[in-house]
Amino acid sequence: MLALLLLLLGTPAAAQFPWSKEKSAPPAASAEPAEKPREKAARNLAEARRQQEAFRVEEGVARPTEDPLVSERRRLLDRLVVAYGEQIKLIDDLENLDRPRPPDLQQQELLAGFGGPGPYSALRVDALRDAQQAVRNLMQRLAAADRALDTLQTGQLDEQRKASEAVRLADDRLSRARGKEETERERDNRDATLLRRKLAETQLFNISLAKERIAAETRALQARDTEMERLLTRVLPAQELSKDELEQQQALLRRELKQLNSEAERLIVDNSRRAAERERLLADAEAGRGNAQSAGRLQLLDARLESDRVRLLALNWAQTLAQASIDAWAQRYVGFQSQDATTRQGVVAWLTRTRDELASRRQLVQQLAQEARAEVREEEARIAAGTAGAATAAQQAEMLAALRERSQAFERVERMGTGLLRQIERWLADFGFSGSGARSGDWKFATAQVTETLKGIWNFEMFAVDESTLIDGKSVTVSYGVTVGKSIGAILLFLLGYWLFAALSRRLQRVMVQRFGVDQQLASVIRRWAMIALGVLLVVFILNLARIPLTVFAFLGGALAIGVGFGTQTIIKNVISGIIVLFERKVRVGDIIQLGGMTGHVVAVDLRASTVRGFDGVEALIPNSSFLENQVVNWTYSNPRIRREIRIGVAYGSPIHRAAEIIAGCAADHGEVLRDPPPEVFFEDFADSALLLVLVFWVELGAQRPPGRRVDSDLRYAIEKRLGAAGIAIPFPQRDLHLDTSRPLAVSIAPQREAPGNPGAA
Repeated sequence: MLALLLLLLGTPAAAQFPWSKEKSAPPAASAEPAEKPREKAARNLAEARRQQEAFRVEEGVARPTEDPLVSERRRLLDRLVVAYGEQIKLIDDLENLDRPRPPDLQQQELLAGFGGPGPYSALRVDALRDAQQAVRNLMQRLAAADRALDTLQTGQLDEQRKASEAVRLADDRLSRARGKEETERERDNRDATLLRRKLAETQLFNISLAKERIAAETRALQARDTEMERLLTRVLPAQELSKDELEQQQALLRRELKQLNSEAERLIVDNSRRAAERERLLADAEAGRGNAQSAGRLQLLDARLESDRVRLLALNWAQTLAQASIDAWAQRYVGFQSQDATTRQGVVAWLTRTRDELASRRQLVQQLAQEARAEVREEEARIAAGTAGAATAAQQAEMLAALRERSQAFERVERMGTGLLRQIERWLADFGFSGSGARSGDWKFATAQVTETLKGIWNFEMFAVDESTLIDGKSVTVSYGVTVGKSIGAILLFLLGYWLFAALSRRLQRVMVQRFGVDQQLASVIRRWAMIALGVLLVVFILNLARIPLTVFAFLGGALAIGVGFGTQTIIKNVISGIIVLFERKVRVGDIIQLGGMTGHVVAVDLRASTVRGFDGVEALIPNSSFLENQVVNWTYSNPRIRREIRIGVAYGSPIHRAAEIIAGCAADHGEVLRDPPPEVFFEDFADSALLLVLVFWVELGAQRPPGRRVDSDLRYAIEKRLGAAGIAIPFPQRDLHLDTSRPLAVSIAPQREAPGNPGAA
């Protein structure tokens, strides 16, 4: 595993990118301070090779080769020699990282273009970006290798622990061995466990050296990446693309496009030839002239034709990418040269659309390339099995070549698409106003981009609706799109129209009441229904004006029917009841009603509920359905007059007719008591303590008149005063006690009775 990781890492990063001369950390200190790590590793390697040679001699002379312990020791010695060789290489790599590197002429040439002041060539900036991307890719590889080494180190620590335990157990068994043969056997077993522990320790040390090398290379790469980032930050705002550079890049891309066209033409010719050969073989098979070889050839031709189809598809994609690259470079040039914010915004919009299209197709291309590579691996595995004959092996080789051509075609498209996508993302960052672009301070460009973004949101289509119309007996379907802008505009128009209609309806209500003498309640009902009708017409008009078909709400019908049926049945019942109450006018504003335990004036009659203000000033909202389902007492329904009664008791023996005249005079003198019908006094009953008289009179109820209770109170004050002045008493409840005085009263003294209780208590 460690050897594989070292192979993946390859040449040290400092050799690939000699940018700076950062020193690496020294390797782990050796157990012997006087001996250098490499000298110790070389000594250990020499000792391991000596033991390996001695064991081979011993094995050839005195040991049977089929003994498992012999094979195990030979394998462990071979692995130990390899491990020491890897250790020496790692130590050399760490030492090489500390040595100064000769200057890289190619890197110096790249940096020479950024020494003076700007503007700088956009192509040189792209080369610098590619170099930075290569550094970051290598850093990602190093990070992945470091994570793999961490996992390997954890497993190797466990192996070392197990090997140490095995050595202790082997020493114990060797000390308890009896006889020469058993002693030799246990000694060989202990030697094998010692080798296993030595191998685990060596590999663990190699892992630590590899991690040190990765850490040193990562530090050097981070320093280079930081330096490149500072340089890019300085040169990006001053880059420019000249006409010559544009033509140079487009010429390269056109040459590549021409090469792709030539490949496609050759592929079409080869495909036609293979198709003709396939038709000939099929004709021979139908005529009975076929054999096993022709059947195999036919199968190979089918695979070749499928590969040709896949390759032709990939070539078409590659041609599209090449043409898109040519157009993208032209757009980049326009973006650099133009000073118009609208033009540059168009460039950004074009690049954004192209980037989105590339990103959407990238996943498909990657999946196809992965499947093609999997088919190649499967075919290679079948060939490696080697079970086929010579003729079949040749066909399998051709089949493998065809599959590799498919894989290479998809990998080519994937590589081209990834490169173009990376370039476009860089260019968008250059033209962007968020901070990393070449002209990030251009507020006009920022304003244009914000405007374009808001325009995109405004024109965003939420959904589309198809509307069918019959024209000359034929059904014509027209598709309408409902956008965010249409929806917001429709809502704003509805609010404006509703506010205008509300103001006009209130004005109309005042005119009907003041000029035409229409009842206030009737005018309110007319205004409400006029607002409902105008609201419906306004909704229809706005939807037609915004070209939003009414069928857009058709899909809500089923859900709304269920929801309205169950969730709003009470509201609908009250609304319908309110409509009935408004039309029948059995209960109107200003009426005095009694419903249940509530009595008071009707303040408002709305569609869902009515408001009743009680005589105590408390207002209650009564659902309109209550007026239809319960008994309602309307005191002022057809006549605002109401009869009231006051009962007065006078003492026995008082002049009853005089008392009745006084009471009637009090009623006649009160201004709120109606003269028609006139007030009357009735002698109602001989009560226990008084002669009972009843005053019956009529008053008129209304919002501008005092309540009946006030009239009752005034009459009682007046009656009490006038009866008192006339000497007529108003008695209170009393009882008379009569004693028989015809004979003396008998008086007797009764002895006191003892209270019941315990007889022994005294």
